[in-house]
Amino acid sequence: MVKIKEGYVMSQREREEYERQNVLPRKASGRVDYYFKPQTKYPPRIYVFMHAETWCDRNRRPMGLHTAFPFLSRPMTKGEIEYHHFDWRLCYHQYEDWNRLLYAEEKEAEDLDLEMEGAGTEFLNQLKSFREKFPLNADLGKLPPVPPELPADEETVYLRELIDTGDALSGAEVAKLLDDELKTQKRPAVLIALRQLYQNFGKPDDKQSPLAEQAIRRKVELQQQRTRRNFVRRVWQKNKLFAMEEIRVKYPDYTANMLAADLHQKKKTAKRKKHKPVTDLRQCQLQKLAHRLKYAQLDEKDYHDTCNRIAILQQAHSLRLPVPLLVNLQKEALVYSFPWKIREGVVKNFVTLANKPGMTHQALQERHNEMVRSNYSY
Repeated sequence: MVKIKEGYVMSQREREEYERQNVLPRKASGRVDYYFKPQTKYPPRIYVFMHAETWCDRNRRPMGLHTAFPFLSRPMTKGEIEYHHFDWRLCYHQYEDWNRLLYAEEKEAEDLDLEMEGAGTEFLNQLKSFREKFPLNADLGKLPPVPPELPADEETVYLRELIDTGDALSGAEVAKLLDDELKTQKRPAVLIALRQLYQNFGKPDDKQSPLAEQAIRRKVELQQQRTRRNFVRRVWQKNKLFAMEEIRVKYPDYTANMLAADLHQKKKTAKRKKHKPVTDLRQCQLQKLAHRLKYAQLDEKDYHDTCNRIAILQQAHSLRLPVPLLVNLQKEALVYSFPWKIREGVVKNFVTLANKPGMTHQALQERHNEMVRSNYSY
């Protein structure tokens, strides 16, 4: 049975989820796989994957074991299957100490012996045989030594002091330091740090930007690249023939590949023009006729009929003539007139209404009057 902490009271949602999973059938069997992870910057360890048959290679990627193979496997006991029946995530254990691993597996081996005679003892002996092959004592001395830090120059020393003690400075002190730096050395990293400190005085504590040397160095690098790129483009625009020689006066290590990269400009995405949708009846009909004229295979008669229809519609639209609609009902034909900019959907709805069985001109005229005389746009 799943272990529930003594005295723990489930919420209504937890109780419902527990009861939902409790009625589900248990798995008939399961597998436990044992993987060894060699020492990296972390100590070596052994991973124990429960219900290993459900694990995919990609699930073991965070542990760095997506291409590894288990060195040992065993069947799960009924108690383990019952306990892990309520897991809603993949479950695994990791051990950095053989004694703890063996202590845990001895109990599982006893249960396994009760279910399958001798299986637990055989598994435990196999597991112990791997103790010498896969030592778990972390030997950090075998890791490559940390490279010695190079002596910092004067700018770096001053920058690090500023990062450490900058929060204790007042706004007036930061402003004075910034003004002095602008008048004297103009060191980019120091200027960026002082500006960031000065900006923090106008922000609440939770929105202040902390100073970090790596981030400041990155900003300096981007600033230098931007300055060089702008200089290269100005020189190239003035004198393309001798641009490389002129650039190398300021940047001796400048290459042709760097020139191509600096001159490259990303294509600007063309701004899509916004067009109001065409909704009035005559414009919609003109678009459909133009499409038919362009793409349809028309004979001479259809071609002339289409052209004549376009000319008639265009003339009526230019003169803003009302849109006539002929309706035949009960052997009686009447013409209903609509405004010249009536929407196509409104006319279609009116035609649908006219085609309903039992419709009369009287009912249709009432609807037409509502549409034409209403202050609202139909």
